[in-house]
Amino acid sequence: MQRAYDQIIHDVCLQNLPATICIDRAGLVGNDGETHQGLLDFAFLQTIPNINILAPKNFMELEQMLEFSVNSNIPIAIRYPRGAEGKTSLNSNSPIVLGKSEILCKGEKIALLAIGKMVERACEVADILKRQGKNITVVNMRFLKPIDKDLVLGILTTNKYVVTLEDAYIAGGLGTAVSEIIVENNVRDICLLKLGYPNEFIKHGNVDQIEKKYGLDTASMVEKIIQLTKGSI
Repeated sequence: MQRAYDQIIHDVCLQNLPATICIDRAGLVGNDGETHQGLLDFAFLQTIPNINILAPKNFMELEQMLEFSVNSNIPIAIRYPRGAEGKTSLNSNSPIVLGKSEILCKGEKIALLAIGKMVERACEVADILKRQGKNITVVNMRFLKPIDKDLVLGILTTNKYVVTLEDAYIAGGLGTAVSEIIVENNVRDICLLKLGYPNEFIKHGNVDQIEKKYGLDTASMVEKIIQLTKGSI
């Protein structure tokens, strides 16, 4: 994908052609090596005009997104990770609508906005926090571009604490997109926590160990959110 960047711009998006671009092994790939980490795609794709960027939460949603894409007349990139589907049951299969997210559970005070494989992680985190008496909203963003601005703005009005979760670099990804919505709409009194990878080359290694190192395992995320909201909820 990195080597095909010019073709995506000139041969697809400049002409706004109906193309489905499937990005395999997106996100962290672990032992495949440092050069194979798929963490740049969100950032380098969303600057291209006409591109639409999707990431499924599971295999069922990947099938939905593929069907949606081949029946659309626009350039669409679908990114999905290496590995098997997670253990958490995510049975929701609402239709894919261009630029629209999916609310998996609705609460107030704390909102988890997740995309791709991190949707399952967000559900795991929410279950733990709910057992501690916290009222959690979980959103499957589905689209990085076009991002569901109306939904995000709605979330910002009912939740003081907003957490973005992504299997990509934070810079240029979901966390950045939500930050831009906050600034552009002059939203105040929001605590935003962006969970993803810092802008550095990630070494090869076991995926679980790398996620723990960068605080992206379930336990670390729970602890970060508890610290974020400490004394307020």
